Amino acid sequence: ITIKQAKGRTRRIVTALKKYERLESLGLWKESESDQRIEVIVSFGAASLVLSDANGKPLAHWSLAAVRTMTKNKTPVIYSPGHGSSETLEIDDNQMIEAIRQVRKIIRSVSPHPGRLSWIISGVILTGILALIFFWLPSISVDYATRIVPKAKAKQIGDDILKQTNNLTGQACNYPFSLPSLRKFEKWLLPKGGKIHIVDMGARFSAQVPGGNILLNRVLIEENAGPEVAAGFVLMERALATESASLMNMFQSIGTLATLTFIANGTLSNKLLATYAREMLTNPMTRPADTTLLPLFNAAKLNSGPFAYAIDATGQTTTSLISGNTMQNNYHLQITDADWIALQAICEDE
Repeated sequence: ITIKQAKGRTRRIVTALKKYERLESLGLWKESESDQRIEVIVSFGAASLVLSDANGKPLAHWSLAAVRTMTKNKTPVIYSPGHGSSETLEIDDNQMIEAIRQVRKIIRSVSPHPGRLSWIISGVILTGILALIFFWLPSISVDYATRIVPKAKAKQIGDDILKQTNNLTGQACNYPFSLPSLRKFEKWLLPKGGKIHIVDMGARFSAQVPGGNILLNRVLIEENAGPEVAAGFVLMERALATESASLMNMFQSIGTLATLTFIANGTLSNKLLATYAREMLTNPMTRPADTTLLPLFNAAKLNSGPFAYAIDATGQTTTSLISGNTMQNNYHLQITDADWIALQAICEDE
C-alpha cells in the first residue's frame, strides 16, 4: 500500500462520515445486562456512534472501529461497543443499519496491516484526525452548540450573563416614571421582541446578550436631544446579531473545551460567564456592513445621519451610511418628544 492510497482511504472515512452526519434513528440501549432497555437517539460523531437521550444529551460514545454485530442476517440488529462488553444497542432502522455497515467497512479497510509501511499508514490517519480536530472542531462545535440551544435556554443564558454584567455596570436603570417610554422605545426598534437595558457601560456604547437583550449606555439617552443616536446603536446591535448570533459569539469567546462541555451537559459556570461578560464590555466595538444596517433604518423610518456622525464626526468612514440614507427627509420618529424626555429620566433614581 502506498502513502497516496492511505490518504485516499482516509478521505473515504471523512466522506462517509460527512455523508451520514445528519442521519439519526431510534434505538434501544442497555448499559448492562441488569439494566432495562431505554430508547435513545443514534447519530454519527467523529468516527463514533453517539447515543443521546430525547433532550439531545449524549449518553454514550461508541468507537465505530470497535463496534461488533451480535446478530446475523436479521432485523433488528443488536450491536456491542466491543469484545467482552455487556452493553448493547438494538436498531431496526434499515437505513441506519446500512450506514453503520458501510462506515465500519471503510474503517476496517484502512486498519493497520502487517507490513513495512503500516506505520506510515497509521501516521497518515493520525495526522488526518488531528488536522480535523485542530481545524474543524472549533467551528463545528460552535455551530452545533448554537443550533441546539432552544429559545428558553437562550433566554436563561442571557439572564445569567446579565447577572454578571450587573456586577460590572450596576443594575439597569428602571425609574418607574420612565418605563412606559422604554417599552415604546423597544416596540419601535425591536418589533420581533427583546429587551433594552440602559446601564452605565463606561467607554462602550452598546452590546448584545443572548436571549434578545441589548445593553445601551445611559449617556446615549441622557446626552442627546433626540432618540436618533441611541436608536441607531440599537439597530447596529440588531444588524450585528444578523451577521453573527450573540450565542455564537459567546461560544467562540469561551473556547472549544467549554463549548464541548456545554454540549455534553448543558451548563455554563458563573466563572465562565463572568469572564465572557467582562470581555464583551471591554472588547472594541465592531460595525456591521452598511448593507445590513441600512434596511433596518429604513424599516424603522429612521434617519441614519445622526448615528453615522456619532460614529465618525467627520463622516469619512461612514460615507456609504450617510449617502445610502433614504429617510433623511422622510423619517418618522415613533416616540414623541414627551416620551423621549421621560426616557431621559430613567436613571433618576440612581
